[in-house]
Amino acid sequence: MSLRWEEQREFFRDARRARYIARMVGKAADLIAAMSLWHIPGAAGVFAALFYILMCDGFPGGRSLGKWLTALKVVRIDRDGMDFTASLMRNLPVAAPFLLYLFPVIGPFLAYTVGIAILLIETYLGFYDPDGQRAGDTFAETLVVEYRQGSDGVPLSDRRA
Repeated sequence: MSLRWEEQREFFRDARRARYIARMVGKAADLIAAMSLWHIPGAAGVFAALFYILMCDGFPGGRSLGKWLTALKVVRIDRDGMDFTASLMRNLPVAAPFLLYLFPVIGPFLAYTVGIAILLIETYLGFYDPDGQRAGDTFAETLVVEYRQGSDGVPLSDRRA
């Protein structure tokens, strides 16, 4: 897995890496969308929220709602297009607390404790990994970069109002 990343590192050297605060805001927007879906009555809401969390980066262009709002996109290291399999692998650590919440009685306790542990690990990796990859990015071999507009190639975060 790391061999392929080492081979592709040169290609991604000039890619504008996503700022971590933008990544956190984008993930927060995705989690808000998922929690909104969770409130749909019955099992449909639970399945809709889990589907969104697991598959959101597999949408066209590797852009979930949160990535779209923060002008980011997910790219695969092998330069293939994002697909639902890569999105599932990438977002499984984030979805784990939601899955644990479904267990009767002990589920909420497990969801909160595991969720806090995952949050701390993912935040640490995002800040201190030299490539800015969190655990899910490493599992799925993905990288989050700023989305460049097709017209002029300037990222939205560099535009002045």
